[in-house]
Amino acid sequence: MADRANVRSIDTIADFRSRLTTYLHTARTALSEANSDVMRVQRWVDETKKHEWSMRHKKSRQKLANARSDLERAKISRPDAHPSMFVDQQRAVARAKQELELCEDKLGRIQRWSRELDRESMMFKGHTNRLDRMLEGDMSRASAWLAKLVQHLEDYAATAPPKLPEPQDGTEETTSHRRARPANPQGDTDEPSVDTDETPENHA
Repeated sequence: MADRANVRSIDTIADFRSRLTTYLHTARTALSEANSDVMRVQRWVDETKKHEWSMRHKKSRQKLANARSDLERAKISRPDAHPSMFVDQQRAVARAKQELELCEDKLGRIQRWSRELDRESMMFKGHTNRLDRMLEGDMSRASAWLAKLVQHLEDYAATAPPKLPEPQDGTEETTSHRRARPANPQGDTDEPSVDTDETPENHA
């Protein structure tokens, strides 16, 4: 493990966190919109279209019942008439049957697609839940950690360096004095020696 961090640029870390935050926001928005789209399609099939075709099915059944009643009344009113005389009533019954069959087919398709959408929706949510956990878990914690790291580094960079202790009084003077007068290994001094035997009084 290194003894110190090799941080070359605090701005680079801050820029990376900014990009990570943008990605988190974009991914969350896209995930929310995708879930909304799935729910909207399910509601459109399960509620809107089912209600629409259920109402049409009900009206078609009533229309078929009325067309049959009209045909029966026409036959009763003219019992000796040829069947070709009731073509209009028969056509009305046929159209009502076709409309009723169309409604029943649509309701069957809606039921089938509703089950299919439920199955696909569960699979979709199973995949997106993993992405959602990653966004709200690891990546959110990474963004918060990077924010603290940038703050710590900025605080460290703004901290003044420690001051060295001041030298004690007389230390520099004593040291310079000692350096100016190095010790003589032979014990000699700069003063000339005086030989008492060679003084003028002794020669006289």
